Amino acid sequence: MRNFSAKILLSVLLLAAGGAALPAAPVATQLTADAMDYDMESGEFKAQGHVTLKREDVTLTSAYGEASTKTQKARLWRSVRVFGTYRGEKIDAVCAELIADFSVSGGSYAMKGSVDAAFGSRVLRAATARLSGQTFGAEDVTHFEDKDRNMVMTCAALSGDYDAQGLRAAEGKGNVTVVQQDEEKVSRLWCDALSYSRAADTLTGTGSAKIHVQSKSGKTQETTIECEKLDYSVGGNVVTATGNARAVQDGRRISAQTLIYHPDTGRLEAKGTPRISVDLTNLKPSPRTPAKNDAPVAESKKGGRK
Repeated sequence: MRNFSAKILLSVLLLAAGGAALPAAPVATQLTADAMDYDMESGEFKAQGHVTLKREDVTLTSAYGEASTKTQKARLWRSVRVFGTYRGEKIDAVCAELIADFSVSGGSYAMKGSVDAAFGSRVLRAATARLSGQTFGAEDVTHFEDKDRNMVMTCAALSGDYDAQGLRAAEGKGNVTVVQQDEEKVSRLWCDALSYSRAADTLTGTGSAKIHVQSKSGKTQETTIECEKLDYSVGGNVVTATGNARAVQDGRRISAQTLIYHPDTGRLEAKGTPRISVDLTNLKPSPRTPAKNDAPVAESKKGGRK
C-alpha cells in the first residue's frame, strides 16, 4: 500500500467497450485528492479531502472516494457533486453518495441521498437516481420537471430515455401527479401509472385516473374528469377518458363509456349510453333580462284611456 500526501495523482483507467466488435480507444480518468492510498496488487485507490474525478467532460467531486483500475468503478460520498457535459447536454447534480461504472459504454452514474439534479431542460429531485447512456431512472420522486413541456411530475418510481431532441419517453408509477400549464389554463392529473410518448405525442394515465382543468382567464368552465384510463393528446389538446368515465362541469354531472374533452374550448362530448344530471341548487342565474313590473299599460286603440 502506498500513501500519497500530494494533492495530485493521475491514474489512467482504460475503458474497453463491453460487447463491442472493435475495442474502443482508452479513456483517461484523472483522480486527485489531498491524501490517497493505492494498492498496486488490487489496483484500488482510497482518497479523502477535495476528491476530484474527471472523465472526458464530466467532473465528480466529494469529501471521500475510492476507485479501482480493475473493475473501472468508483464510489464517492459526502457532499458529492457531478457537473459538466454528458452526451451533449449540461449536467449539474448533488447527492450524498455516487457510484460510477466506467465499464459501461459512455459511463453510468447511480446517485442516492437527497438527489437534486439538472440535466438539459429537465430537473429532478429524488431519493435515488441513475443515469446510463440515454436512459434514466429515479425513486421517491418529489419533483421531475420538463421545462420544454411546462410539466412537473411526482411519483414513487420514474424511468425514461431521451435523445438529441429531448425527452423521448417516460413512465411514472405509484401515486403519480402531474401539473401542466400554459397561458390559458392549469391542468392537474392524478393516476396510479403514467406513460409519455413523444412519437404518439400523448400522456396516458391508468388506474383511478383523474384530471382537473381550470382556466386562468375564466373563458372556459372548470372541469373535473375521472375514469379508468385517460389519454391526453398534447399537440391536439384533447382528453379522452374511457372506462366508467364521469365528469363534473358547471353544475352538470355527465357519465358515459367515453368522454372527450377539449380544454381550449371547454367542450365536452359523451359517447356510449351517456347520462346527465343537473344540480338545480347550484345553477347560475340566467343572463336574460327580467321583465319589469312597472312597465306602462298600453292605451286602447278605440276609446283610449278613460
